[in-house]
Amino acid sequence: MPFTLSHVAAALPGLRLDGTGRGPLVASALVAGTMAPDAVYFADSLLPGAMRLGELTHSLPGVLTVNVFMAGLLVMLWLWVRGPLFALLPARRQARAYALLGPRTPGVRPSARLLVCGYLSAALGSATHVVWDAFTHQGRWGVRALPFLESTTVAGLPGYSLAQYGSSAVALLVLAAFWRSAARRPPAAGPPPGVPVLSPRARWAAVALVGALMVVGAVHRCLRWAAVSEIPLTPLDLVPTSLFGAGAGLAVALPLYAAVVRLRAPARTPVDARVGTPPCAPESEPERVPAQPGGRRSSSSVGSSDAS
Repeated sequence: MPFTLSHVAAALPGLRLDGTGRGPLVASALVAGTMAPDAVYFADSLLPGAMRLGELTHSLPGVLTVNVFMAGLLVMLWLWVRGPLFALLPARRQARAYALLGPRTPGVRPSARLLVCGYLSAALGSATHVVWDAFTHQGRWGVRALPFLESTTVAGLPGYSLAQYGSSAVALLVLAAFWRSAARRPPAAGPPPGVPVLSPRARWAAVALVGALMVVGAVHRCLRWAAVSEIPLTPLDLVPTSLFGAGAGLAVALPLYAAVVRLRAPARTPVDARVGTPPCAPESEPERVPAQPGGRRSSSSVGSSDAS
């Protein structure tokens, strides 16, 4: 698929509009599972040769083993970068994003039931990816089962390529529609707790640096392909190659950005979020009431001995 993110659309039937999983499904594991089989393609930028594992990750044994492991790594990565990612949003949009993507039960320890449900959710998400790709990639069992996907051509493109790019684009539209519907839900009052606070200048600097690393990753991947490939890059090769490189750059940039933000930027406490004040705000001094003749203070003074 040219857009690995498109695979998340297959998980939407298992998700509610509030971002939780239906029934025993664990939303984060389900979503991570839909993208896990392609993780080795992104990793190939940093670990040359990792792409060869794609045959395993797009098979049934991979669905039940290595894909679940990689989905777990993706979930841990998400938990690490989630708060700092919220900080990149404008303040007025943070609450809505937090309502959909924020933690549901902070501080809850993993249980055996949660681990089992997480495993099954990741495996299910991974299975949707493998089945989808089977009908959109040359030589896969789905294309062999439906020969017209290979024999039919439009403008020189085989049917499986048309299915690949067409379904990927449609899936992105479906994801956008889901986000739009979910974002209509009223967010909690006040700014979300635990989200680092960045100045506008720091926010734009972070976005620029992350974007720059994505561009570097895309250029590096395309240049490496051109150096080792015996055939020139075609547009159909350029799109996934550059996206895998950009994704690798993003995978490097986000954890580093999150580490810097967690170390240096203050985060709102639950109390800060509840009252809508910035973190580490100085406490205001109590209003001083001048004493009246006779040494008595006004009865309107809060906490006066008369009031007690």
